Amino acid sequence: MKIAIMSPWNDCCGVSVHAELIGKEWMNKGREIVVFATTDERVGGRIHVETEDETFVYRNWEMYRYGAKVEDESGLDLYFDPSPVINEDYDLFVIEKPCLTPLGKLLKIFDEVKKKATTIAVIHEGRIPKNVNFYKFDWDIITLFDKRYKELLFDTISADNTHVVPYPCHPIVEGNMQEARSELNLPLDEDTKIILAYGIRLKTLREVLPTFRSLRKKYDVVLLMLASHEESVRAAMDIARECKFAMFRKEAPPMSRLYTYLHASNAILVHKGPANYLPTSSAVHLCLGSMRPILCPDNNFVELFDGEIMKYSDLTELRERLIDVFDWRNVQSILIKARKYAMNNSASNVANSLIRLAQSVEQPHIV
Repeated sequence: MKIAIMSPWNDCCGVSVHAELIGKEWMNKGREIVVFATTDERVGGRIHVETEDETFVYRNWEMYRYGAKVEDESGLDLYFDPSPVINEDYDLFVIEKPCLTPLGKLLKIFDEVKKKATTIAVIHEGRIPKNVNFYKFDWDIITLFDKRYKELLFDTISADNTHVVPYPCHPIVEGNMQEARSELNLPLDEDTKIILAYGIRLKTLREVLPTFRSLRKKYDVVLLMLASHEESVRAAMDIARECKFAMFRKEAPPMSRLYTYLHASNAILVHKGPANYLPTSSAVHLCLGSMRPILCPDNNFVELFDGEIMKYSDLTELRERLIDVFDWRNVQSILIKARKYAMNNSASNVANSLIRLAQSVEQPHIV
């Protein structure tokens, strides 16, 4: 089976993370893939991971992140070159977060896609789409991440071909802290506690700086920031200039190098406020496999996690959770639950589930 994926790819966003995790698992299982990826993102600009595109990647469409909010994206005149979609041979067509794409232009060639492939739409949309073109597609399979999405979209999409398939986790990769720090030229002293800020707009870290200043009275703590987006780079540079405990690296590392940073850290801080839509934390799912404790505000990004991460309701509780990490209190039980969650919702399991769903459609090209 050859699988086509229409999605952001090698980008710093949760949709791209989902596509890459399952796409790489399919390749590990001997499947051939082709990716129809974004040229750019309208409004903010594409934030690309620092890696070369694979030979199977076509960059043939422009993304609009807020596509679910507009009734008809045709007024945006998003770029779309249909020729790779038409000319490539594949048996399964998977589209990630359809409302990101030029749906009206894709609709014009969708019959040709359906003739050669079973189709799966992976719904990341956390609000009821206003885009009228969203409702014109006859997807063979629609997948939702959890029961919240099912409840939200109950009256919007057909239940007959809709299935819950969880957001995938990165495979578990154990790593030695000292070796990782040495590779990255980070402080080697085991008394130095490195907290990696990841998956956020770094300007939000200003809220936690008083907490880190307080902790510095007892602990040698370092706040490590990675960023390549211009806004976050400016925020991180300002924080690093103001705070001796803050360290900034201008990087958007691919997953393998990101995991070296995760292994070099004592914990990962995903300090992100609640969303006004239904969200899923791609950062948590991506980082769980590192077997490092993850700290997050207790809001709708992580509401379905139950003991796999360290939640805090305010900065006082954040300080307490960080001390737990530094003194290794109540951490082991959290990592045991994190391991179980990452294994149950592994990218391998999710990739297998999508193949089984495709095979259930009973089309001869799915084998």
